[in-house]
Amino acid sequence: MQRQMKDWMLALGALLPLVLAGCAGPGAVPLTAGTNGPAASSGGAGVPAGTDAGGRQCRATALPPLAGGTQVWDIACGEEGEAGGQLWSRPAAALPVGRDDLRRLSDRSDWASQLALKASCQEPQWLPTPLGEAMVQNCQLREGGWPHLSLVLALEGRLYQADGIPAMADPFLAAIAMAAGKPAPAPVLTAALGLGERSFGKGEVTRFDGDRRQGRLANSLENFAAAEASYRRALAMQTRILGPDAPGLGDTLMALALEVSNQGRNEEADGLFDRAEALIQRSFDPALRARLSAYRGYHALAAGRPETALVLAKAASAARRQRVAELEGDDPTGLNRAVLGNLTAARAELIHSLVLEAAIGIRLRQAPLAEAASAEARRIFDRTPGLPSWWQPRLLAQQGMADAMAGRTREGLEKLAAATAASRALFGEGWPVASLLLERGRVAAEAGLNEVALVSFEAAFTIIRSADQPPAQLPLDRIAPYLRASLAVAKAKPAEAAALHAAMFQAVQLVREGAVGQTIGRAAARFATSDPAAAEAVRSQQEAARQRDRLRLDLAAETAKPDGQRSPAREQSLRTELEAAGRRADAADQALASRFPDYNRLTRFTTPTGAEVAAALREEEALSLFAFADQGGFGFLVRPQGVTAYAVELSRAELTRQVQGLRRVFVPRDGGLLPFDLAAAHGLYQALYGPVAAEMAGVRRLDLVPGGPLLSLPPALLVTAPAAAGDYAGAAWLARGRAIAVAPSVPAFLSLRRLASRSTAQKPFIGFAAPPFQGAVGRADGMAALAKECRTGGAVDPALLRSLAPLPETADEIRQIGQGLGATPDALLTGAAVTKAALRRASLSDYRVLYFATHGLLPGELRCQAEPGLALAPPTSANPDPADDGLLTASDVATLRLNAELVVLSACNTAGGGQLGGESLSGLAEAFFFAGARNLLVTHWQVPSKPTVALMTDSFAGLPAAGGDAAAALATAQMRLAASPGTGHPFFWAAFTLIGDGLVPVR
Repeated sequence: MQRQMKDWMLALGALLPLVLAGCAGPGAVPLTAGTNGPAASSGGAGVPAGTDAGGRQCRATALPPLAGGTQVWDIACGEEGEAGGQLWSRPAAALPVGRDDLRRLSDRSDWASQLALKASCQEPQWLPTPLGEAMVQNCQLREGGWPHLSLVLALEGRLYQADGIPAMADPFLAAIAMAAGKPAPAPVLTAALGLGERSFGKGEVTRFDGDRRQGRLANSLENFAAAEASYRRALAMQTRILGPDAPGLGDTLMALALEVSNQGRNEEADGLFDRAEALIQRSFDPALRARLSAYRGYHALAAGRPETALVLAKAASAARRQRVAELEGDDPTGLNRAVLGNLTAARAELIHSLVLEAAIGIRLRQAPLAEAASAEARRIFDRTPGLPSWWQPRLLAQQGMADAMAGRTREGLEKLAAATAASRALFGEGWPVASLLLERGRVAAEAGLNEVALVSFEAAFTIIRSADQPPAQLPLDRIAPYLRASLAVAKAKPAEAAALHAAMFQAVQLVREGAVGQTIGRAAARFATSDPAAAEAVRSQQEAARQRDRLRLDLAAETAKPDGQRSPAREQSLRTELEAAGRRADAADQALASRFPDYNRLTRFTTPTGAEVAAALREEEALSLFAFADQGGFGFLVRPQGVTAYAVELSRAELTRQVQGLRRVFVPRDGGLLPFDLAAAHGLYQALYGPVAAEMAGVRRLDLVPGGPLLSLPPALLVTAPAAAGDYAGAAWLARGRAIAVAPSVPAFLSLRRLASRSTAQKPFIGFAAPPFQGAVGRADGMAALAKECRTGGAVDPALLRSLAPLPETADEIRQIGQGLGATPDALLTGAAVTKAALRRASLSDYRVLYFATHGLLPGELRCQAEPGLALAPPTSANPDPADDGLLTASDVATLRLNAELVVLSACNTAGGGQLGGESLSGLAEAFFFAGARNLLVTHWQVPSKPTVALMTDSFAGLPAAGGDAAAALATAQMRLAASPGTGHPFFWAAFTLIGDGLVPVR
């Protein structure tokens, strides 16, 4: 099970470090132009400025002069036309007489201020040039660690200062000569500095900056999956240009690791942090080491290691306090320290550490620590201009949480309300506001103010349901306090219980966590790129939303300035632009929903009411839904009479333990199968359904929407009454006399139930089995290695597929079942023929039954943007195209066009590699339903082919007697096997679970 962040303030802390670049952006920003100084020839293509290290012709273009006689030139190389560096020239009242004088003069300049803002530099080196000795510093940008270069020299009464990408060293000299009216010198610095290798231009840095900006924006909206994708693109570009061992990659790796941690993928985040640390130790920017310590602190806190997190946070704060003190020492502005950096950025980093310390204090219930750290962070923010305005509501919210934790609930709620109002001004009615409302509801609920809590939670749910960009992940732990508060109010006010239970049923459907949410999100992204028209519509919608969100932040920043610094004209202009951007975003959203409703179905929250579900139920039918949080679970039973909500006394961890215990016996051993624990299966049934025993009476068809670890347990093996040990034939299995169908979600259940038309496919059956795997028989090593592979858009390694255990008996399995259903020989594909290309050629929409007898990749944790899928024949090429790499992922499935009444996934295992993979199976099922399947029949562990054939044959034969209800036919066939001495153990029959509506028209 993929663990999510448990506390909102962790999300707050995770947001802060990734916008520090907002205080230290890479672009040089000239100061406001003045009226003094020499006139500048401006415009057009500029004047020649030599050739850069990559052989590109460069030109210098003068900008309007600045105050004090300062002139600035943009220098651009190649055809990109974008400045990769700048040259500043200003009068020197007293010419420096030595190196120390030159350095002091340079360090106290406006140019040095903007350099310190964006880059960290090494101590200078002194190089001879045709124009005189130059002070040259190797630097790296604070955003992304890109190599950067600065050059300073004095010439004929003026100080020349230049900085930009290293390839422009000689063009800087050429531009200085041009400005001084001298002939262009011969290029000398490219060779002296060794700039020939891995030369890059401004265009690459600009594209990198764009990806980083998108990552920060997604992070500010707590869309951590989108932020991860942006940082992966940025990392790939850096790696390609700078090489995999460049120290500058460390910063991007840190940002990526934190986004992975935000999504609960701890092991993967650890590996990324380790890679980042190895590179950062070689960096000359001391701020990166402190940042790494803080990032790892956030990660440790999210992973449930608060003591470790506190040590890391204290170390980061100590380093950052020292840096702030040094910058505040000689000059309160801190702008004269080209090597140390910029005071605003340093204070921002210190705020980041303090937020972490406060979060740890709240987690450990240490009020003094939380209050002191959050208050200091707020004081630093208030006295530091230039920090992002949207930090203010988040810092205020953390103070409110600290107040509430210290027992000052009223003050805490007031601060959270103020933070919500400020966030609403920044972001509108979007996820950041909803997130604050959820936290305010939690604080009220923990104080016993249940009705106050419900108002806050319900306001959050309204925003989430209507958001154009809802959260990709919404863990149950964020809304569990609402569910507990609702149950408490319902108990105290029985007359309101029915309405509260119905509202709870809708609210719990908002949860998206773990592999299910990730799989659906990635399937949506794949669908959006599979059709050029859809891709363009999605791109337009996303870009319109980004423009609107950026303008909201810009307007909020402008209105937050002191009165003396605000510009009414700019404020009004931004308001006008924001209104227009909002209209464009709404129009793009409506166009996307109208043209591509399937995409909206994958990406938007749909929460059917209890009344809608009750109206769809048949006689003697019930829908059961479960959700499990850290501190307990929740159950919902929907009957035609309405919804019953109740607490389940099982935490997520305890349920995981029980599911793993029941499944332990399904791993064959040399001495045979271990006995199945009937008492434990009955105990679990009682925990799940004991509170609604009366309502369950008379239920003959159960539609189950399981949650969390329950997704990895076939419901048929639950036992409804005490049974004698080993009495498999006489046990009161849940499947005895009761049809069971599983649905991945409530909307999926309703959608499939309303799909009344039967398949129009004319062909009965197509099967895929026995790909040519070459691993050890019965070993799971290959599957474990495949689950851990880090794929980021590339093809899966064919060697990993070949290492899977072979399944030769599945060829006979599909042959026997296919022949029984009237399949033709050409519809039985085995061995090397089972490829992605074969699936595309097969016109799958022509078949009523699709049968995949192969390994399912159903990891408990989706690493590196991986997905669940089905293993097909490995390609012969060592570097295959992702479209033909042998792994049919959920995204691949979502692009298929099916018309199948039933898809069978045989040989899947939802507990492979020691982790429960039921969430992955549920996400894969959603993809199949999206593609057009009506029902899936899946296995939770690999079953020998002989009982599989018997069960499948009996199920298909029993369809007429069951009235076309595949769930009922499956239950009858399962109970027949359970009654047989040779197959009574649930290993042989319970693995099969029907997902879907269950109705298969009899032909």
